[in-house]
This record gives sequence, C-alpha cells and structure tokens, in this order.
Amino acid sequence: MERIRGIAFLVFIFSGSLIYGVIIAPVFLFGENAARAVAKFWVRTALDALHFITGVTYRVEGAENMPDGGAIIAANHQSMWETLALYQLMPRPVFVYKKELARLPVYGWVVARAGNIAVDRRAGAKALRAMRATAATRIEEGCQVIVFPEGTRVPPGQTAKFHSGVAGIYTATGAPCVPAAHNSGQFWRHPGPEKTAGEITIRFLPAIEPGLDRKVFLDQLKQKIDGARPDLVDLPSTKFNASDD
Repeated sequence: MERIRGIAFLVFIFSGSLIYGVIIAPVFLFGENAARAVAKFWVRTALDALHFITGVTYRVEGAENMPDGGAIIAANHQSMWETLALYQLMPRPVFVYKKELARLPVYGWVVARAGNIAVDRRAGAKALRAMRATAATRIEEGCQVIVFPEGTRVPPGQTAKFHSGVAGIYTATGAPCVPAAHNSGQFWRHPGPEKTAGEITIRFLPAIEPGLDRKVFLDQLKQKIDGARPDLVDLPSTKFNASDD
C-alpha cells in the first residue's frame, strides 16, 4: 500500500508539474518575485497532496529561529521533501542547485527564473567564487539561501561529512547561518516511491552568527544539525527545545 500511494503521488507531481508549468509560463515574464510566488503556490499544493495521498505531514519546532531577512539555511538532506518544505517555509527562499538541473523541462525554467543559484561543479574555483558572490547579493536583498552541506541524500540514521561549500558562503557573505534538522527520510523513502504515513519533524536551531573561522563554523554546524536530528537523537518525554545551544 505504501508503494501504491507513493506511485500515485509521483504521478500527481510529474503530471501536475507539466500542466502547471505550461499554464503559468507567462508569469515568468513578470520577473523573479512573480516566479517565486507561483513556485511557492505549487509547492504548497504538492505538500497538501502528499498529506492527502500518502498521509505524510510535518510539524515545525523552533519556528522562532526562522529568519525573516537575509540568512543562510543549512539542513541535512534525506529526500525531496525538504526542498519543498524549506521553499514553502522561508519568505524569500533561494536554493543553491546543480547547473544541470536547469536543463530539465518546467523545473529548470522555474528554478532559474525564481532567482535560485546555479553552480557548475566542473568549472572549478571560478564557478565557486561566482556562486558565493551571487549568494552574497541574494542575502543583501533579504533572501534566505538554502544549502545542503552533505551534498547528497543521506539515509536516516546515518551521517556524512559536510562539504566546505557552505563555509565558503558563510565567510563570503558575513551572514548568520540557521541550522535545520529533520527526519524526512523515515517517511519519504529514497530511493523508490514508498511513502510511510506519519509526521516529519523539522527543527530550526538558533543561528550561528558570522565571524567564526571556517573550520570552527563547519564543525559547529555539523554538531548542531546531527545533535538535533530526530532520527539520530533519543528524545526524552519532553519536547526538544530548539532554543537550546
């Protein structure tokens, strides 16, 4: 049954994305803010469909730590869910994404037009410098730059090394970094279409303020995220306090 529900949701997402993309394509002519608004509407629809079709919902802890202005959001990566949820939850979200994704029909048009940041990993240091400069501009504009420091999906219950790209953005932008930890992979399985009904928890932690050494920052970020992940920590009877350091 989980597989059937998951397949039904994927059919909805892919077919709905194509239809929606064609219908709203003219909106892209009105600039980044318009493209972001219609993208957020589609993401909200997708999350509602996820709940209705598969029974997967979510709750937010530490909402008081979510930034209103320019900041970095660094989260662990387990499934596609966090790309949807973080885009919906942030007021002006901007993703750092692989340049190859811009070639995908509909999805590529939206991510490019909505002001997200493409990076060509094969282009070396020059591309990384350009990415950091663009991230700094987006943060100055009041956007929240969303980064997955692991660089790839990591199964629940496992950890992975954090790549230094997020530290480069942190030092180049002088922006605070809000860690976010979740357990989406326990409900949105990867690989495969299976979805397990239940409630994903995402926790926003107090911001790491700018000014730290790159290595100190990266070590602290990993410690905070891994220490708050619901799939790793043994929770006591009381709720996790997302305001605790």
